[in-house]
Amino acid sequence: MAARRISKTAVDWAAFAERVPAGQREVYRSFKAKAESYVNRIHQYPKSLPKIDFAYYKSRLGSLPMIDQFEKSYGSLEIKYPQDKNNLIKAIDAEREAAEAQSKQYITGLQKDIEAAKALVDRLDKLPPPEEMTMEMYSYYFPDQALDPVSRPTFFPHTPEAQPDHPEMKFIN
Repeated sequence: MAARRISKTAVDWAAFAERVPAGQREVYRSFKAKAESYVNRIHQYPKSLPKIDFAYYKSRLGSLPMIDQFEKSYGSLEIKYPQDKNNLIKAIDAEREAAEAQSKQYITGLQKDIEAAKALVDRLDKLPPPEEMTMEMYSYYFPDQALDPVSRPTFFPHTPEAQPDHPEMKFIN
């Protein structure tokens, strides 16, 4: 019927199945069955239109102009495969490529964050255990986080949110 038959599916079902979470396997199975039912429905029809013996109808019904008109119309009938007039496939491919580039950029950023976190863990592993660490050792290893009442006086509970110069404190005053 259609100018181009569906010979194989455009979906890689094996790759799709790997990405489906365990809780949605049933939904995936029903979706796949529905998609396969559409393909099977297309394949149940013949590839081309069946031949009609118009000579038989002419002999039985006489020479009616309507039979000639039907024969002419049926002979010129051509069912075309839908065309992508708005180039949506190209737009989708371009969008996919842009998303892949953005994903790669995001992944490289995360890789850098992972490397920084691993470096921090390595540094922390070299420190003495917290039970053995004194306040002087803490201020030596973490100068930006240690309490420094001389150069950076703070109010109890000594958290950034509780200090008068914190942006959220201007609403309280």
